[in-house]
Amino acid sequence: MIRPMIDQVRKFMLVGALALSAAACAALPEGADKRAQCAYLLDRVDQRISDREVGDAEASRVQGFPTLRINRFLASFKNDVGEEAAFAEWVRRLRALDREGRQVELQNLGAANIIASVEACAELLLETDLQEPGFRERLIAAVRAPRHYDDATRAVGLYPLTHMGVALGFDRWKADNLPTFEQDADIWAGAETRYTLKGQVLAAQDDQDDIATFIALSAQNSLNIPDLEGSVLAGMAARHAPVFAVREVTGADQIGRPFWQEDEVAPRTDMEDPTLYVRLAHTRMDGDVLPQLVYTVWFPARPTEGPFDILGGALDGLVWRVTLDRDGKPLIYDSFHACGCYHLFFPASGVARVPVAEDDDLREEPLTPQSSPALSEDERIVLHIAPGSHYLQGLSATSDWRAAIPLRVVDEHAAPEFGLRSFRDEDGRHRSLFEPNGIVRGTERAERFILWPMGISSPGAMRQWGTHATAFVGERHADNPFLFDEAFQR
Repeated sequence: MIRPMIDQVRKFMLVGALALSAAACAALPEGADKRAQCAYLLDRVDQRISDREVGDAEASRVQGFPTLRINRFLASFKNDVGEEAAFAEWVRRLRALDREGRQVELQNLGAANIIASVEACAELLLETDLQEPGFRERLIAAVRAPRHYDDATRAVGLYPLTHMGVALGFDRWKADNLPTFEQDADIWAGAETRYTLKGQVLAAQDDQDDIATFIALSAQNSLNIPDLEGSVLAGMAARHAPVFAVREVTGADQIGRPFWQEDEVAPRTDMEDPTLYVRLAHTRMDGDVLPQLVYTVWFPARPTEGPFDILGGALDGLVWRVTLDRDGKPLIYDSFHACGCYHLFFPASGVARVPVAEDDDLREEPLTPQSSPALSEDERIVLHIAPGSHYLQGLSATSDWRAAIPLRVVDEHAAPEFGLRSFRDEDGRHRSLFEPNGIVRGTERAERFILWPMGISSPGAMRQWGTHATAFVGERHADNPFLFDEAFQR
């Protein structure tokens, strides 16, 4: 009883102090004094967020620009914003990343009541910063794409030597697991439990021309970025949702909803609430900005298979991504686990894998174990998922998807919970599934003691979108905006 009371007192004192600061900011007259007070407020808020370890890792802060954040996609535009309108649109999106991240952080801090005041101060600071000479040049110079490989760790771990053994292990994994994609998926059908999204597809989307029009209209901005949202996004997500076909051997093979329970060292999974997390992302290919639909499901665990199993542990997530052309047709599908592991690519008809430098050395190349199946009207792709490991073993197509267990859909960009970044726990408080470094506490795997020289933090642990390094040997990020442009051709 004492500890919860102390936590409540601390939270009350924290919120009170921040609220006074926000009130002081709002009460000051126009001019430099108000700007200075707002700068102080944001600095104090950010320090509290850091001290209480409730930072959000989906986008990185831009050093020297406290009202802006960056991700790999937007960082790729830093050399494409010479025109005034393009630069203004770019800054607007950097500000939006910060706004969303700060809302998540303040809610998890227990200070949601000052979000509006903090946001007003952030807008004032950016407005005055934009008027300063050299702002554009300083911002472009400061922007760095986030990177989730540590060169110092690789140096200490003698990466030039140790990566050879890891490369051999990767080859063994390919030899053991990729042949399943050559098997007839019917051999698993009788033992599978199937889940899918059953949302309503917009009637207008039955016509491909209308889909292309939706995408074109959503990209009416200076960076030509398709901003699918609302019912259009929901309809597109329903149209391209896969069927998750899992061979359920134990309870660890059931799709559910992760949550935290008081004082637990690892998250639990509510099996009564099978949930599909959906987000809109983007990539760049052949000079176009293309929309992507990202689907994530979570399992309670990857069970250990014995005392020497280094891959098992609490929680396991599977990510499925659909990259669409500007006409709304799928170009490439890909999949990886929430640890960033086991990244596989499945090009659609008319798209070919092209040679990349990784094909000729020990680095992990983009794997394409099979092409995606051609879908006729009213068919969906089926993901055949192994029990225990939750490895993707094959793809097929089905028109009988309506018989699957329905998944509740959560938009990962929808306030106030933003997927799993700020959900309400059993006591009604907001908290994130993820730590400030993007890793899910309690999901560490024993493989980290072997793979740490590869420079990835806690290899095998589950992690947040935007922090997925998907190659141990070499370097690849799941959200690299030129990933598909480099490895595939249409």
